[in-house]
Amino acid sequence: MVDETTVDGTMASETTADVGVTDVIFDLCGVLVDWQPRRALEGLFANEEIDDFLAPDDHCGFMYFDDLHDGGMDYDTLIDDYEREYGARLGLRMRAYTVNVDRTLAGAIPGMPELLADLKSSGVGVWGLTNWGHDTWPIMRRRMGGVLDMLDGIVVSGLEGVKKPEAAIFDLAVERFGLDRSRTVFVDDSPYNVEGAEQAGLRAVLFESARQTRSRLDITESNSRQLSI
Repeated sequence: MVDETTVDGTMASETTADVGVTDVIFDLCGVLVDWQPRRALEGLFANEEIDDFLAPDDHCGFMYFDDLHDGGMDYDTLIDDYEREYGARLGLRMRAYTVNVDRTLAGAIPGMPELLADLKSSGVGVWGLTNWGHDTWPIMRRRMGGVLDMLDGIVVSGLEGVKKPEAAIFDLAVERFGLDRSRTVFVDDSPYNVEGAEQAGLRAVLFESARQTRSRLDITESNSRQLSI
């Protein structure tokens, strides 16, 4: 079991000093965890209503308010603010999402638990850095414990009051985990977060798939230790 505020065990950077990369920090949603927000609303609203609520242009404000939640605001406060801005009709969809967050966590991204296992076998530290709300973090821990327990430590934005891509959260993770940022890789599916990590002095990979990430890290199933990114 990992501790979200402290680190247990020996730092991987102390045991793999002979390789270029000693530690890898992973985003959770979209990298380790298959997060599907529409699953919270399926069966409760028509498909076109769900599509509208989650539209890429965010005209219903879901992603904006979810981002505030990631930054530390609780859902009770956010829903009141949301309904004042968008009205009770859309508020019903937001309320439905908040009470069905567990349904959005569809499982581990294929191939990622195996990649974590191979990195750990190679003596590489594996860590988590996620934008996720403090009041729904227990749901994530319960639902996704199998993959999260493989990590050596996790920083959660909602617990810290700072979120990606802000430099402060990368600095916090590096300090808390005891990492050498020049020998640490950050993996995220958001170009903005990847850019933020690079500006904070980390090497970074834009996640596409487990296979692509494995290739970028140059780690094979035979536990190669030549991490050369």
